[in-house]
Amino acid sequence: MANNKQRKKPANQKVNPLMIGAVAVAAIAVSLVLFAPEGGSTANNNTNSSNTSDTADSAASEAVLNEDGDVVINVADITENAVFYEYDSNGTTVGLFAVMASDGTIRTALNTCQVCNGSPYAYFEQQGNSFECQNCGNLFKLDMIEQERGGCNPVPITGDEKTVTDTEIIIPAKLLDDNAGRFTNWKKF
Repeated sequence: MANNKQRKKPANQKVNPLMIGAVAVAAIAVSLVLFAPEGGSTANNNTNSSNTSDTADSAASEAVLNEDGDVVINVADITENAVFYEYDSNGTTVGLFAVMASDGTIRTALNTCQVCNGSPYAYFEQQGNSFECQNCGNLFKLDMIEQERGGCNPVPITGDEKTVTDTEIIIPAKLLDDNAGRFTNWKKF
């Protein structure tokens, strides 16, 4: 037989105010995570803006295009904190970024991992002086951006694939369109 007696709380038992506070803080934290806009931003206005934190996430700006439809990156906007861009290739979002290496040169790459390509998580986030693949967790040193092809690293956009002047870097739309297949499942969680 089951015991149907209910335990009653003693009349003199006090409620712990620390427990109530902890529950309230947890509830607020959960609501912020669930209801805050992604990336902490409420708008994406068509300007290039760099992410100035040491652990830059891949929040991107819409790429600025010239009259030929090529991506134009303003050299003055590039620092050791990567600037991430998104380019629309016939409905497929192509990610790319630019960052200044320790030697002062500006390095550019497609924001997808050459090995993990195809995974929605095959993109990089900056972690100080390294870039981390969000799919496999491999770290790739900032100074190696654009220097290697193959392996688990960002797909380089090399000097012969772009035009560099004192004030801007132009990345041809054809290059981005040719690589759009790498991004068909990119960031589709």
